[in-house]
Amino acid sequence: MNNIEKFISAQNVAIPLFEYFINLVLTVLLSLILSYLFARYGRTLSNREMFGKNFVLLSTATMIVITIVKSSLALSLGLVGALSIVRFRTAVKDPEELVYLFLCISIGLGFGANQRAVTLVGFVIVVAIL
Repeated sequence: MNNIEKFISAQNVAIPLFEYFINLVLTVLLSLILSYLFARYGRTLSNREMFGKNFVLLSTATMIVITIVKSSLALSLGLVGALSIVRFRTAVKDPEELVYLFLCISIGLGFGANQRAVTLVGFVIVVAIL
C-alpha cells in the first residue's frame, strides 16, 4: 500500500507559471485564427460565426484540464470517472464542424501537454490543407 501512495504522490509536478501563461496565450491565439478561418472559409450551412466563437472556449478549457490532469495520476482517474457521467448531446450536423472541433481539442491537448513545437507545426500543416 505504501508503494501506491508513493507513486501517486510522486506524480504531483509543479506547473511553471510562465510556461502555463505562454501556452494559454498560444492556445487562445491559434483558436482565434481557427475561428476566423472557419467563419471565412467554412462551407457549413449553420451560423459559422456563432459556432466559431466556441473554439476559443473549447481549446482553452481542454488546455487547462490537460495541464491540471497531467500533474497527478489521482486527478486523471477522477476525471475519467467524472466524464463517464457527462455526455455530449449536441448533434453535429456537418462533418466539417466535427473536424474543426477535433482540431480545437487537439490545440488544447498539445499546449496542455506542453508540446508547443508539435502543436504549432501540426496546426500550420492542417491549416495549409484546409
